[in-house]
Amino acid sequence: MSSGDSRSSGAARSSDDSRSSGAARISDGAPHGGAAIRLADVEHRYGDVTAVGPIDLTVPEGEFLVLVGASGCGKSTLLRLIAGFEEPTFGTVRTAGEPPVPGRGAGLVFQQPRLFPWRSVGGNVALALKYAGLPATPQRVDELLQRVGLHDVARRRTWQISGGQQQRVAIARALAVNNPRPTTPPATRDRTKGLLLLLDEPFAALDALTRERLQEDLRRVSAASNRTCVFVTHSVDEAVFLGSRVVVLTPRPGRIALDLPIGLPRTGIAPDELRGSPEFAALRAEIGAAVRDRYSPEVSA
Repeated sequence: MSSGDSRSSGAARSSDDSRSSGAARISDGAPHGGAAIRLADVEHRYGDVTAVGPIDLTVPEGEFLVLVGASGCGKSTLLRLIAGFEEPTFGTVRTAGEPPVPGRGAGLVFQQPRLFPWRSVGGNVALALKYAGLPATPQRVDELLQRVGLHDVARRRTWQISGGQQQRVAIARALAVNNPRPTTPPATRDRTKGLLLLLDEPFAALDALTRERLQEDLRRVSAASNRTCVFVTHSVDEAVFLGSRVVVLTPRPGRIALDLPIGLPRTGIAPDELRGSPEFAALRAEIGAAVRDRYSPEVSA
């Protein structure tokens, strides 16, 4: 089959699968003026290997999108395309209507904190503020650390805090990058518009208890800030708990197998109550079934 035939048939399958969930109607119908992220017929290759696509996806402002799928399905590739670290082989990627530029308007959190060990905790956050063109005042550093549940640690070295605390620092640093540049008058500035938080399996290396606590903190911070988030995970439970929308990707090349809005309340409910609700269980079952169907031996053969 030719490259053009492959791309057109793949796009049709992706579109059909997405429409079955009803979430694609939200994506396709979202006004482009209010889109934080727009992927149009995106396909990315490494040599002769197609890693992801073709994919069409629109992410509205303030949405918490979770990408779910097995290793090698293209989740992290999509995140790098959105961040501007790579350019798609085919199609276009736009963030806030423009081609993405690394380090501009998007904070990233990786599986490992990747902190600078020669700097203090506060120094790591202050450096992110400086790169964002913002005043790195002690008050602003403390404010960001407190938003992720850290108090009185700014003077400590990174090796003097736990792994979970280090990941909180990484999130605070990403939120610092996401702050708008102070060029727009404060009275008219929209402090969330066009700002992204991109997270690539940030809790995967943590123990279960710390992971749950950080999930709860991230959910709280995202709801309070209304920032647009894209989160990559293997965990269905994590996807349902965090996301306002979940996209399941097929095995390589990654295409959209399921695009599902998550209608769970973002505030006003205890985490344990949410995780134990029938609605949570139903969503977990639906997404889990989509993942299992796509990654069964029959499909992989």
